[in-house]
Amino acid sequence: MWNCVNRKRNRADIDRVTEIDVWDLTGSVYEALFTHGVDGVLITSMDGRALGANKRACELLGCSEAELIGLGRDGVVDRRDPRWGEALQIRARGGAFRGVLRMRRGDGSTFPAEVTTAMFDDGVRARAYLTFRDMTEAEAEAARSAETRRAAAEVIDSLESFSYMYVGVDGDWRVTYINAQAELRLGISRDTVVGEDLWEAFPALLGTGFEATYRRVMSTGEAGTVEAHYSAADLWCEARVYPLRRGGIGIYFRDIAGRRAAEQERERLHAAERAARAAAERAQHDLRHRATHDELTGLLNRAGLVQKVEAVLAGRPAAGLTVAFIDLDRFKLVNDSLGHAVGDRLLEVFARRLAAAAGPADLVARFGGDEFVVVLVGVSAESAGRLAAEVIAASREPVDIGARLLVTASVGLAAGAGPADLGRLLREADAALYRAKDAGRERAAWFDQRMHAESLRRVRTEQDLRLALDRDELVVEYQPAFDLRFERISHVEALVRWRHPVRGLLPPLEFIPVAEETGLIHRLGGQVLSRAIEQAGRWAHIPDLRVWVNTSPQQLADPELPRSIGALLASAGLPAERLGIEVTESVLADTAHLAGALERVRALGVAVAIDDFGTGYSSLARLSASPVDVIKIDRSFVADLGTTRGQAVLASIVTLAHAIGAHVIAEGVETLEQLTALSGLGVDSASGYLLARPSAAEDLPVALEGDRSLRGPARMHSSVARVPRALGTS
Repeated sequence: MWNCVNRKRNRADIDRVTEIDVWDLTGSVYEALFTHGVDGVLITSMDGRALGANKRACELLGCSEAELIGLGRDGVVDRRDPRWGEALQIRARGGAFRGVLRMRRGDGSTFPAEVTTAMFDDGVRARAYLTFRDMTEAEAEAARSAETRRAAAEVIDSLESFSYMYVGVDGDWRVTYINAQAELRLGISRDTVVGEDLWEAFPALLGTGFEATYRRVMSTGEAGTVEAHYSAADLWCEARVYPLRRGGIGIYFRDIAGRRAAEQERERLHAAERAARAAAERAQHDLRHRATHDELTGLLNRAGLVQKVEAVLAGRPAAGLTVAFIDLDRFKLVNDSLGHAVGDRLLEVFARRLAAAAGPADLVARFGGDEFVVVLVGVSAESAGRLAAEVIAASREPVDIGARLLVTASVGLAAGAGPADLGRLLREADAALYRAKDAGRERAAWFDQRMHAESLRRVRTEQDLRLALDRDELVVEYQPAFDLRFERISHVEALVRWRHPVRGLLPPLEFIPVAEETGLIHRLGGQVLSRAIEQAGRWAHIPDLRVWVNTSPQQLADPELPRSIGALLASAGLPAERLGIEVTESVLADTAHLAGALERVRALGVAVAIDDFGTGYSSLARLSASPVDVIKIDRSFVADLGTTRGQAVLASIVTLAHAIGAHVIAEGVETLEQLTALSGLGVDSASGYLLARPSAAEDLPVALEGDRSLRGPARMHSSVARVPRALGTS
């Protein structure tokens, strides 16, 4: 490079020869710096002409020395960089300049360069040199460093603004960083822990899930998460641990007490929901079970038995069925004498014995009360007979339930040929059961042709009765009861008859049981009640006359009965006290179920009478607690008046009835002696064939001069007139 300059000077004029002399004075050191320096060097005149360039300058600018000399200073600087003008001014004032300016390569591209330029005097003229080095890489590195510092600052800002707590740890378990959130939540200062051993700074971590996770991440380089309680700060934390590229780990953790409480609350709610769902499922199961099973014994009930039989027949349509209808003998005596609790325990014991006697394929049910049914599928008559014998034998075993009881059983059997009809077989077995009881109880009876005929007769009766209700074939007759104190008719009982087109006039016993069994009693009873109230309205002019209507337990169980009675009374314009309803004595045995119905009817002002008292299952104690206005003594007690015992029993009934404020009517009076005795015992009223037979309303004695008193020998009934005066007055 130096020789090249010398050759160029040899081609120049005398001035340049002088310059060579100046350069020669610099000596070997300057020659070495010029030739081998790492920086590019340009020698210029004060007006910017290039006088020489070293090899490095040629490399950096992409030109030969001759080209650079031709370009001059202005050809190698980036004229768009305004700092060049400032730099030359600074050099002119102070003699030198140093700074970063942009230079231009021969191909037109530019680059940043660290430039040093100064003026010097070579002994002849003022000259300038310009040294420069490419700052492209340095500038890029500086930019990278600045970016790194900026990114680091942003990371720090982010870590400081986190809601998460953060701790950085190096590979030697030294704490390198802790953010403000961690300082606050952990109650520490970063000045006290940064640079310290993690386990010494936070000893509460030792032996916890935190320590195990931190060490695992440090050793494996795989991120991990842990939830645990940090006792030193009483925090439930979720820690997420990540390996750092330069070694060590970064720990992000947050307080999850709120989330944990919410999760626990959700779990509590879910548990409560699961418990509620399980309870609902159990309740549904219990409801389904109660719908098909007897609550007391756990056996199938009627609905459950029907479902099971239908399921069996669905799989085996041709299977033959045999039905055993079982009833405990004199069970009601146990209930009445020892109470329902003892009766229930007896039923439970018998149910267990019955289930044990039945086979695994047999269907055992309780139909209510002391009635049980066993359905046998595909068995012979001999097998069914053996089961009946076993059941009767099992019932003979004494039962110790506070009292030692011996209650036997009767069984009715029926078998079906052809397609099974459970309803028919139940009716037939029930009929056979009554045959067994009529034959002396404690035995079994099969349904036979005679019972079949009776069953057909009942079916025909049901069909005819339905038509009779549509055709208005029922008639109502009335039987009066005479007041023995005032010698007048004060009570009239409505009695239904059926004027059958073929069989003639039928008494109630011919069709009332069928009506009760088939549910027709509601329509029948409604018709009788309506006609009786209508007739009572026609007798409204007769003082204190009350019309009585028999009411079945099924009618009483209808919650609409009081409303229906009220509507009929209002329609007829009849005061409620002119109507009374009669119920059988057995109603009192179910006071919990029907006493409320009696009270609702009584609340209308309608009187309540117990019919045929003494033949049912009530007791005098139960009678005293019942809503009763009138007691009608059964004809069997009247017939027994000729005995000392009979007279004493009837006297007791009268005494109790009067003690509870009830009126006493004796039924079935057929002799004058009976009438005289009843009057002497204080019976209030009497009815019977001696006094008057049931008849149509227009034929009753009340229709004769009904608006006048019947008292006096001329107007009272002839039988009543024969009662001694002392007994016939109050």
